[in-house]
Amino acid sequence: MTERKKVWGRVLFLAALALLVIPALGSAQYEEPPPPAAYALENVTVLHADGRTESGVNLVVRRGFIVAMGPGVPIPRDAVVLEGDSLRVYPGLVDAHGKAAVELPEVESQGLLSWALPREAQGFTPHRLLADYLVGTGADGREARTAGVIAGGIHPEGGMAPGQSVTVLFRKDARTPRETVAHPNPGLFFSFQGARGGYPSTLFAVLAHFRQMFEDAAREGLIGTEYSRSPAGLMLPMWDPDFEVLRRTASGQLPVFFAANSAGDIRRVLGLADEIGFRPIIVGGEEAWRVSDELSRRGIPVLVSVDFPNPTEWEPPKAGAEGPGAAAEDALEPGAAREKERLENAYANAARLTEAGITLALTSGGGGGDFREGVAKAMEYGLSEGDAIRAVTTTPASILGIPHVVTVGAGMAANFIVTDGPIFGEDTGILFTFVEGQMEKGRERRPGGNGETPSVDVTGGWEVMVSAQGMEMPFSMTLSQDGARFSGTMSSAEAGEAEVSRGTVSGNELSFTLIFSMGAESMELEAKATVEGERMTGSGSGEMGDFTFRATRKPGSEGGIE
Repeated sequence: MTERKKVWGRVLFLAALALLVIPALGSAQYEEPPPPAAYALENVTVLHADGRTESGVNLVVRRGFIVAMGPGVPIPRDAVVLEGDSLRVYPGLVDAHGKAAVELPEVESQGLLSWALPREAQGFTPHRLLADYLVGTGADGREARTAGVIAGGIHPEGGMAPGQSVTVLFRKDARTPRETVAHPNPGLFFSFQGARGGYPSTLFAVLAHFRQMFEDAAREGLIGTEYSRSPAGLMLPMWDPDFEVLRRTASGQLPVFFAANSAGDIRRVLGLADEIGFRPIIVGGEEAWRVSDELSRRGIPVLVSVDFPNPTEWEPPKAGAEGPGAAAEDALEPGAAREKERLENAYANAARLTEAGITLALTSGGGGGDFREGVAKAMEYGLSEGDAIRAVTTTPASILGIPHVVTVGAGMAANFIVTDGPIFGEDTGILFTFVEGQMEKGRERRPGGNGETPSVDVTGGWEVMVSAQGMEMPFSMTLSQDGARFSGTMSSAEAGEAEVSRGTVSGNELSFTLIFSMGAESMELEAKATVEGERMTGSGSGEMGDFTFRATRKPGSEGGIE
């Protein structure tokens, strides 16, 4: 099939779905309808990060701001009222170790001397601003927004000092990566990751290299000061951007996000900070509870990841069991007992740090998306709801340099989420997310749907036939299921490829989103299906049209009935 026929087939099919506007020149482009003049919520409960609760509130959003909020506030005639039962309004979530689309330059390692690697190969580029390497726009922040996350701290990867982090605001209408930047450099990122294939590669070498580079930076600073005082007998000092950043860091001007999980590594961070003088913020902090007294005494914040590993040997107690870890210790094999102890300490980490008075933020651990399940697990092991809310709103917002973005009140930018229940409830959905007044529909329910255990596994390949507006087109779909969640791709030679996103399984019922991308634009189709044996039937809709589909599992494909 020629390229022209492929393009024409795609245009015809998507036009049949009535989801695209075909301009006169024939190029397909998705155009969203203009947003309403105003949004309104009636008789909702507003839960502020400081613990205040306001009931029976009417809230009006216009031109990006909350223009009115309170009991009895009149609803404008031109406002679209967002419906729902027992709605709650919370500050938008802030993921202090989140995810965004980034493209860092690749380092050419061929021909380099292992004992004299350039800084790029060592992963030592403190001057580098991650903000300069963002590639995502508003469309790329959709997953975060549908999970209620309005902002995030994005940290560079790939070495001991790969650069400076960036705070992003997941603006829906951002047309360039720069428009997502909320703070270009909230801090420098360090880790104990050594260079590959050269110095410094070991932990000992990495520590020595940190010390040496800070010493060299201080020396260059002294030379510059002396030259400014009296240049006689001195050459003009050379400018080193890495050293300039290190001097600012050593003087406490720029905080350091330092990745460390074990108690030993956290103590090494504290020792290095004492020697050099920088202000550390621990990232990860799985065993921070073991050094909580020292962290509390120094006032060092911790960004705790709630992306907990799945148990492999220990089977946690089922819902309704009496308290955390209800299984009898003497009934466990040694490996399962060790895993149980490690995981339960990780689950209880946040509560212990809070009790010690440590400034705490909970994060997705760099994975982005919906991390409320991990927060709920930390609450199960002692963290209060109020402390949990602060740990995903005001605390990370302050650490990332955007403290006011989570304030919900009249006159403030409209940055909040609307739920149908307690924010960390198992069945609570994020119905709407507002980022500077731009609304994104969220997820009706958390992964797992109505709580039924999945009775099917859709992992593998499927042959799909889609029907819309009297036309049919075959697709090939590949899915991967993990528990009650699944994702994948669906493609055809004529219509191109769509992402299968936000898939959930409840019993034998599926719910998912198809995302077609066309250049800078994209469109979403919401779909539901039922699986019976090796067959799947379902339907879906978009902004302006409906479709149905039927699918058959490919012979020999993985998955099947559990």
